[in-house]
Amino acid sequence: MLLFFGSELLLTARFPVALLTLLYVATVAAGYISLLTAGTWISRLLKNQLMDDVFNDENESFMQERRLIANEYSVNLPTRFRYQRKTYSGWINVINPFRASLILGTPGSGKSYAIINNYIRQQIEKGFAAYIYDFKYPDLSIIAYNQLLKNKDKYAKPVGFYVINFDDPRYSHRCNPLNPSFLSDIADAYESAYVIMLNLNKSWIQKQGDFFVESPIVLFAAVIWYLKCAHKAV
Repeated sequence: MLLFFGSELLLTARFPVALLTLLYVATVAAGYISLLTAGTWISRLLKNQLMDDVFNDENESFMQERRLIANEYSVNLPTRFRYQRKTYSGWINVINPFRASLILGTPGSGKSYAIINNYIRQQIEKGFAAYIYDFKYPDLSIIAYNQLLKNKDKYAKPVGFYVINFDDPRYSHRCNPLNPSFLSDIADAYESAYVIMLNLNKSWIQKQGDFFVESPIVLFAAVIWYLKCAHKAV
């Protein structure tokens, strides 16, 4: 403002006409641009009310998906968001869950509550089989079991619910991974023996290929296969 209105003082200066004209035009132009810039910033300040939105959340928000797009496979997660100082309800529509979903978040951020629990409920409701690793047993198991009971009348065939609990076998179903029906050839017996022996002897993991490591594994695999063929039971 000082440059724009103070440029008239240059007209009283005793400079050559060409120099005086150049200084006057430059001063007026600089003052005019400064006025426009200041006016723009003041307008933004008054319009956006930055003192009420210190972190600029309103300007960083955008209109999200509000339609529920569902099919026989989809998982639909309800959301709430703010846009232009209004609160809306929306949906996160996972139309094709077969392409896999990656869920990231810090501990306690609400991954299970907001996403995983909804996945379990909706997939069981739609008749999908579920293999659930319940890290905080029995949190997810209770959700899955209750949802299964809630929808069991909707399934075309009877369904079952099984729990494998190594920490407390009192609450676990029995499982025989060496069931003869699972062993189609001797390679399956070797894989089973390999996994069992390495879990019983953790130090063998670093010694794979040694004679005294491979020999007992091969011997155990032979015992498994013999029992499978000779007695049809392991």
